[in-house]
Amino acid sequence: MQTGLLERAHELERIDAFLALAQADSGDILLITGPAGIGKSVLLGVAGERAHLAGMQVLSGRGRELEGGFSFGVARQLFEPLLAGAVGTKRDALLAGAARRALTALEDEAGAPPPMAGGDPSFAVVHGLYWLAVNASRTAPVLVAIDDVQWADHASLRFVLYLADRLAGLPVALAVTWRTGDAVAPGTADGLARLEQIAAGGVVSPGALSREAVGTLLSGSFGTAPSDGFAGSCHAVTGGNPFLVRELIETLRAEGIGPGEAGAERVAGLAPRSVAQQVALRVARLGPTAGELARAAAILGDEAALRNAAALAGMGLADAAASADRLAGIGVFEPGTPLRFVHSIVRRAVHDDIPQAEHGLRHAAAARLLAAEGADPDVVCAHLLVCEPAGSPEVVDQLRVAAARAVGRGAPESAAAYLRRALAETADVSLRAALLHELGLAEKVLADPAAVQHLRESLELASDPVQRAAVAPDLAELLVLTGQWDAGAAFIQAALEELADRDVQQGERARAAVVRLQTWLAGFAAFDPRLVGEFDQRVDQLLATARKETAEERTLAAALAGILAWRGEQAEAVLELLDHALDGDRLLTRGDSPPLVVAQALIAAVWLDELTRAEVLADQLFACARSRGSVAEVAVAACVRAAVRVRRGELAAAESDVRTVIEIAAEHGVAFAVPSALYCGADALIERPELADVAALATELKLDPDLARTATGALLQEVRGRLALAAGDFAAARADLQSAAAIFESLHLLNPSTCWRSALALTLAADDPGEALRLADMDLELARRTGLPRPAGVALRTRGMLAGGQQGLDDLREAAEVLAGCGARLEHARALVELGAALRRANQRTAAREPLREGLDLAYRCGAGRLTQRAMDELRATGARPRRATLTGLEALTPSERRVAELAAAGMSNPEIAQAVFVTLNTVEGHLRHVYQKLSVSSRTELPAALRSAVPYRPAPQRGHKAKVPR
Repeated sequence: MQTGLLERAHELERIDAFLALAQADSGDILLITGPAGIGKSVLLGVAGERAHLAGMQVLSGRGRELEGGFSFGVARQLFEPLLAGAVGTKRDALLAGAARRALTALEDEAGAPPPMAGGDPSFAVVHGLYWLAVNASRTAPVLVAIDDVQWADHASLRFVLYLADRLAGLPVALAVTWRTGDAVAPGTADGLARLEQIAAGGVVSPGALSREAVGTLLSGSFGTAPSDGFAGSCHAVTGGNPFLVRELIETLRAEGIGPGEAGAERVAGLAPRSVAQQVALRVARLGPTAGELARAAAILGDEAALRNAAALAGMGLADAAASADRLAGIGVFEPGTPLRFVHSIVRRAVHDDIPQAEHGLRHAAAARLLAAEGADPDVVCAHLLVCEPAGSPEVVDQLRVAAARAVGRGAPESAAAYLRRALAETADVSLRAALLHELGLAEKVLADPAAVQHLRESLELASDPVQRAAVAPDLAELLVLTGQWDAGAAFIQAALEELADRDVQQGERARAAVVRLQTWLAGFAAFDPRLVGEFDQRVDQLLATARKETAEERTLAAALAGILAWRGEQAEAVLELLDHALDGDRLLTRGDSPPLVVAQALIAAVWLDELTRAEVLADQLFACARSRGSVAEVAVAACVRAAVRVRRGELAAAESDVRTVIEIAAEHGVAFAVPSALYCGADALIERPELADVAALATELKLDPDLARTATGALLQEVRGRLALAAGDFAAARADLQSAAAIFESLHLLNPSTCWRSALALTLAADDPGEALRLADMDLELARRTGLPRPAGVALRTRGMLAGGQQGLDDLREAAEVLAGCGARLEHARALVELGAALRRANQRTAAREPLREGLDLAYRCGAGRLTQRAMDELRATGARPRRATLTGLEALTPSERRVAELAAAGMSNPEIAQAVFVTLNTVEGHLRHVYQKLSVSSRTELPAALRSAVPYRPAPQRGHKAKVPR
């Protein structure tokens, strides 16, 4: 293909190779960088032409100087034409799966999914846009071509980075141009640096033209070869920059300078003249009408409608059309409409020729003109962002409406920019309070530290107690998520006291605000030793509220169900409250409940050892979270499922869930879930050497001192204590477990299913055997009273280890019997191994071998490496010679492979799996290849049987058929 480009053969070869990779399902990124005018856009255009000729689909977008605040502006340029041309089954295929969430940004009202009320759609939208590109590539390879990415809006830049990092194995090519040398915002600079890092060897930087190439351009323009001196002068003046050469040619023509030697000296005289001066002089020669139209177009930005430019310039449409043609004739505009400058350099030159004092006034006039015409709010706000505040309530309203839409689209960056500008527009205290609240919420999504301060300021400025009550829970949640526990609790208490002290009209909004505050107060007070007394005083009132029917009241019920279950309250009453909270499955499907509260509802079933119920709820939350793209909800679901799997003895599967949470926390800032993940997966951390890196987090993780004094701190200390106990460091284990116990007892978190007393008892065996036995007996008594066989078995095992002698053997036998009937495989294996070890120590070696062999087999099938090794050591001590197990089958799968295999066995396609676990298709396909090899299967249809046969152990009894707890 001939392009007419000079000295760009290397760049064109790179483009061809880059496109060939995408056509071979090996997508890559090509980043074209360089100064303004070097020819980046031309190369991108050639890439698009060659892609089109090769049968690829080309999705094009461009960043523009005025559009940096748009919500997914560049992304909409890429995908709206694609969807506009798709109907029926073709459209359905494009929007299949997670791709439908892209409509949130593209604002297709007919097919957009329901808004994520109270949620954060920003990740879901980016994830959806990625899958829209993937779905498009199933019909033909795709080239995503983005010009001037340095001016792209932040939300679109997030998408570009997400796509760039996930191109492997896809028939998708990403070509991006980036102008170097321009100042950009810090957030954009970080994104561009990351993009360059991802591109690595895929960066192309076109060089300046040689003197010979400049001479060729001059020959083509003047129709005759230039003299050597003339060509040399032109090369020296322009530095070989292609655009500057063309601008110089326009100036030379305008001034009547020919390409001979005589013109060489005159070219040298033009050297100090900037492009802006050259453009200004050429425009000025056309007269004031053309100049005014050029300035109006520069204010409005590229692709301005002729009628709008004419109105802003104060001229008739006919005069504007004539002036536009004349400006095209001198190389300022492209021919035709809408009005487009030949280059952004030219637009900037015209814009900069406007007196600085007039810039704001002209942009304000443009905003009024566009608003009156009903233009897109982003277009109007682009001008409001660059004009001076004038105290206009109308401007505040426009910015606020645009911010709300940006939040709904998943572009909190745009919302924050609009709201900051709105704050500069008004001094009204009440309005500023509302704006600061909205700004704080947008910044919260962005993890901007300013969010806390802005929510505090909103609370201080708000005079209406109902408005203050609306702000307080948002501030409290943010403070909790950032570890500032005490401050969050104080704000909740103050807001509730204020509403109680004042005669507030109890309308629907006020009542909803009060219930939200009560929900957060329950979450704070029930888990803080300094506040638990207040919770105890309020609990009856809270329960009365929670049994009502509104969504807010059911959310309160969810929080209370988790608290009361952890306290060991009567199971029937807690389950009734949980059912009320779930409201069928609406608590999970609504998408407006805080993930921390949803976690309380799901963990309630775990505390009650209702594992089948908990697993079903976790799976439901997984499905909802994946459809919404909510990583926080995925983290909650993974924590709950890890707890279920650990209690069943499915440690390899639990490892997969724990790692899911840790990965999400690292990538998406969901740090609040890490202590819970460590606690829910504690037995996996203890038993599986493969989790040593995650176990180390328990020691390394530092909580804010206020948070460390709460139940969260106690959970982390319990994990540390149990890890130390497993490592034989009894002193450290005792210290950590006693600290945790003090917090648990002060909070009345006494449910025996947590088993912390039994763990603490083992650390006290040598120094305080009486207290150790008392703790084990207490656990056993509580477990028997509540009818929970698993903690009863754990307590019996602990008591047997403490007592020794015949009583100890009796307890260990009873523990093994109880645990064999309740499906707690890991605890059953532990009881068997301890029984065998006790028999061996009692010199009953032959009798010891049977429980040890059974315990060894069970420990191995649980994936409990540490316990497996101990069982083998004990068997050898009896004189037996156990065979070392070969690592094959299910046990050989990595956590990620196990996760993918389970989803494939459940009938999900590769794209569905990739969407569900937020990885690429290439990653899924690689995992499945390894799964097939390790399980010796040839297709996904064989997976269900392979996964089932790998663990031949009877399932736990279902609800209503619990094993009997011995008295």
